[in-house]
Amino acid sequence: MTEEIKEILGRYDQIEALILEQKVDEYADSVGQVPEGSDAASFEEYIQDIAREETEKATKALEYEPDEKLGGRSLREVFDAMPLEEKEEALEYSAVTLDRGVPKSLIASIANDDRDAVRDYCSSVIGNSAWTDEELDDENKLFEIEYQKVKACLDVLIEMQEFCFIKAVIDRFMSYPQTKEFVAESIKDYVVGGADVSVPILTNIIEEGLDSGLEGPAEDLVIMLAEIGMANPSEEIYQTLRHAFRAMTNKIYAVICLAEYGDDRAVPLMKNYINRHQDSIDRDLFYEMMSAIQKLGGDISDINDPFGDFTRKSRKPEEKKYGPARYNGNK
Repeated sequence: MTEEIKEILGRYDQIEALILEQKVDEYADSVGQVPEGSDAASFEEYIQDIAREETEKATKALEYEPDEKLGGRSLREVFDAMPLEEKEEALEYSAVTLDRGVPKSLIASIANDDRDAVRDYCSSVIGNSAWTDEELDDENKLFEIEYQKVKACLDVLIEMQEFCFIKAVIDRFMSYPQTKEFVAESIKDYVVGGADVSVPILTNIIEEGLDSGLEGPAEDLVIMLAEIGMANPSEEIYQTLRHAFRAMTNKIYAVICLAEYGDDRAVPLMKNYINRHQDSIDRDLFYEMMSAIQKLGGDISDINDPFGDFTRKSRKPEEKKYGPARYNGNK
């Protein structure tokens, strides 16, 4: 990969920091003052929101509009002119070096190249890279950074709408007793993106694992299935989520998934559970069930509160510890 390409990628990586610095200077005289009508909770959040919007505009311009510094070409045109091998090198360089990760235009350019060659490349990276700290063969490398190459290849496959590796990806994911959250998140993006392929695989694994308590990575599969079901509901998905609720050791995952899925048949399921376990139900699980019942339109007035303070307990969304929201940083 040429130094020119590295310089271009450096420009892409610096945009966010430069714009944030610019906006901080621009609003220096009004520090602490959140304008009326803004949803920001603080001035810092307000500036971050403005900088994020400006960054998106500037990034889109750099990636898809002609730039004199690129000889009148856009970044996408620069990538399109590169041979696939050089694009792959740029992808790996971006994944492990750039704070902002791989440019979307590079992902799109690779996805639009020779399909068989790109598929082979992604398969090699995903299959040969470490998925845990223990598998990393170089003590001088950080797993959190090196794994970004796998995530980038999954992003390419999503862009290609190529989901032939879903079974292999899920099988490897399930082979570990535990995985990092960012690994689960990248897998989720790929699995959810290929719903037609992944649903039968997910439901089969979950149904076969009911006796195990569905712990570790299996919890993530339940969350993935629920997220798919939110956009593509089906009786198969609901029944599997219902079975998962009955079987999971940590039922909070299943409760939130059922609430997010949105089928009100889960209301009597949860009410019955609460009634049967009045003397043993965990406080957090009880509150999560009550919230889920309300979200599904159920009546909680006929439920005995063994803790006596549900109606007085106020929980903010960011205080959730479980469920689909954890993939957005709320675990």
